[in-house]
Amino acid sequence: MSSSIELESLRQSAVFVDGAGHDVLRATGNDRAGFLHRITSGKVVGVEPGQGSQTLLLDVRGRVLARLLVFVRAKSLRVMVPSAQGESVAAGLSKFAIMDDFQIVPEPELVSLAVLGPKAGAALGAAGVAVPSGLAEAPLYAHAEVASAAFGSLWVAHGRASGADGLCVVASRPAREAIVAALLAGGIARLPGEIAEALRIVAMEPKLGAEITPDRFPVEIGLGAAIDHSKGCYVGQETIVRMRDRGNIRKRLARLQLAGTVWPKPGDKVTADGQPNAGLVTSAGALPGENPVALAVVSTAIALGGAVQVQSEGGVLAAEIVGEVPPWG
Repeated sequence: MSSSIELESLRQSAVFVDGAGHDVLRATGNDRAGFLHRITSGKVVGVEPGQGSQTLLLDVRGRVLARLLVFVRAKSLRVMVPSAQGESVAAGLSKFAIMDDFQIVPEPELVSLAVLGPKAGAALGAAGVAVPSGLAEAPLYAHAEVASAAFGSLWVAHGRASGADGLCVVASRPAREAIVAALLAGGIARLPGEIAEALRIVAMEPKLGAEITPDRFPVEIGLGAAIDHSKGCYVGQETIVRMRDRGNIRKRLARLQLAGTVWPKPGDKVTADGQPNAGLVTSAGALPGENPVALAVVSTAIALGGAVQVQSEGGVLAAEIVGEVPPWG
């Protein structure tokens, strides 16, 4: 199947995405919601069972250690983080739980599968996963338990990846592979990793290890919307509030459109007239038949539509800032 057909399937029907996925954790204890609300940047208290939110674990300087998706259940919280972060996130949270009734443990037997596109629910239904009616249209992070005769106990959430809404299925490893086989048998295509990555860049979604690194503030990498400004103290809040109140945000996440066909590389320097250190490229990719696009953390002094240059091994690459994420989302 050509990449153009897979892209059309994403836009008109459904595809599934292989990849690193998520680590899944389970938080329990009477203080589970209040503790996460108090330690991380986003809203957890007040989120009803069946709903969810995104939040950030910051260090004391206000820089991003992890992005957490929190899903509220009747007697526990389910937390999803990028693959390979589960152990470190559990340890990082646990060290703050001194007087709190809070426990969090990875569930290594569980893995995730993303099915994206406007007919994701129908595709899963045809494969044998009875997605509750309306879940795909519910607010982002809405979720439900699903019992399946073919695949056992599943958990399904409304999610978004590579710029497209869809459904995230959490299952055992054998069940996940069986669902993949059923999707393929039903004619649902696998979206190639390089296409998923290019779409992520176009959608300006930050990724762990690329945009999300321990030396970046959330407002620099498109995660300002994961901060709840109505709540009390959380780890790193002092720095975040100071940045907000003083308005001294110097960098933000931007999308670059390259003028030529040469790809930049992560770490390439971005320059502009009068700004020899305007920023750095963090990710690069290309959709079929199109020039490369890149994400970069660049100076807020360069306006949307501004011309920049990327200092690459292949020479100086001309580019334009064609998209940006406002610091506070």
